[in-house]
Amino acid sequence: MGFFSLINRDVVSENETKRGMVTLRILYLILFIAFSVDLALAGFDTVVHFIARISIFYAAMILLFIQTYFARTQTCMVFFVLWMFGWSLSMIPCFGWSAGMQNYFIIILMLSFFATHFRLRFKFILASMVLICRIMTIFVFAGWEPELPLGEMTVKLIQITNISSVFIGIIIISYIFSKDSNEAEGKLMQFNDRLQKQANTDTLTGLSNRRKAQSILGKLAHSSEYAAISMAMGDIDFFKKVNDTYGHDAGDEVLKFVARTMKDVCTEDAFVARWGGEEFLLVFPGMNGDEALAILEELRISIGGATIRVKDQEIRVTMTFGLTEYDYNGDIDGTIKEADEKLYQGKMNGRNQVVY
Repeated sequence: MGFFSLINRDVVSENETKRGMVTLRILYLILFIAFSVDLALAGFDTVVHFIARISIFYAAMILLFIQTYFARTQTCMVFFVLWMFGWSLSMIPCFGWSAGMQNYFIIILMLSFFATHFRLRFKFILASMVLICRIMTIFVFAGWEPELPLGEMTVKLIQITNISSVFIGIIIISYIFSKDSNEAEGKLMQFNDRLQKQANTDTLTGLSNRRKAQSILGKLAHSSEYAAISMAMGDIDFFKKVNDTYGHDAGDEVLKFVARTMKDVCTEDAFVARWGGEEFLLVFPGMNGDEALAILEELRISIGGATIRVKDQEIRVTMTFGLTEYDYNGDIDGTIKEADEKLYQGKMNGRNQVVY
């Protein structure tokens, strides 16, 4: 079993997540390393002088680490906090106040908020208790010198070790307990994006639907970015006959083919939407009517010259378009109505044409 697997092993209780236990295991390892570095820096005399105290806390640390594989998270959390209080307060006489053992209370504070399932009010009570204990250590231990003299550089190095382990502990706690929240938030945002896209997309053709089109048109109406905007309404000629002759499944394939062709022929700046049934809206921001007319003619020829194969059937369709330019002094609805009227003219004049 690898080191990662050992640390990441699941908890025994089925109704608990393992992140609390994983956090404790990592913290025990960090503290074990930091404690060992402190003792190495303090020297052999300090280890011998406090051998009983050091042995007790080392043994307790190892037993509590093992406990994380067999006990409930809340129980292990309580024992960790008690052990850390005892360890921090017992080591101040060994290394002195300047070594920064009291800074480990910050880890207890972090765990009080992130790693417990208590109500918020009780978490604040725990945090207040940690603060009171921290203040009490100032009155009791502030300025305390180590029982065995340590060099100034040694004390500074021990302080750096302890501050570093506290910061690493804070980072570990913050990362583990914010990771799930960030992932959940990310998934929620992706889910909302999918819902938004589904709400604005025609499921059959993949084009924007009428709702999305009206939103885009509203934005364009209040935009001063474009010198000209052209709009067109397009309709598949004799589409009802296609459905009656070949069936609705074939009609769906025709709609999808037309949608794909519109995407291929129209420029990236153009906006294409299924307006309803076999009717499509095409918007060309930044294009005057003549420029849009050239694109629509290419589109009309591409659709009319293609053969749509559905199973063993070959279907050919044409389209009629009504094209107009948006008048900034007018309104969007009026422009759409004008394009629709020109589309109707094209239908009356023989279809398969662009009326501009």
